[in-house]
Amino acid sequence: MKGFIFTNFLDFVETSNSLEMVDEMIEECDLASEGVYSAFNSYEFDELVTLLTYVSKKTGIAPQVLLEAFGRFVFPYLIGKHSYIIEKYSKPLDLLAGIESHIHIEVKKLYEDAELPTFSVVEQTKNTLTLIYTSSRGLTYFAIGLMKRNFRFFQGKR
Repeated sequence: MKGFIFTNFLDFVETSNSLEMVDEMIEECDLASEGVYSAFNSYEFDELVTLLTYVSKKTGIAPQVLLEAFGRFVFPYLIGKHSYIIEKYSKPLDLLAGIESHIHIEVKKLYEDAELPTFSVVEQTKNTLTLIYTSSRGLTYFAIGLMKRNFRFFQGKR
């Protein structure tokens, strides 16, 4: 899993809880990386699970709720860092429909070794979109958070 997910997760924990919690989490979790992440390197998915589990136990917030909040938190980072990718979209459904056919192609150019989920468009009309999300990781709620923030981003835009 790409390091930017880990660096953003640490930022998410700091913003939503505290820097002290981040320090405690890194100290108490047995991480192969020792909690040192670079945005462009790859790390084991299990480390994210360890960090997520720690935060869930400390806060009493279900992992699914945390993952969705984390997805909403990461969206502005993604569009800020890669705004040229989403500039062609003016509607939230179009952006979501373009994940597989455009956005993930651009991501692969930047990160050849990225292991991405798939988003298959089943049906799209002017006002609806049916997608099938497939992933080997349990990050469905993270994807839901990204999607929800996508709708908020395009709110009021035609």
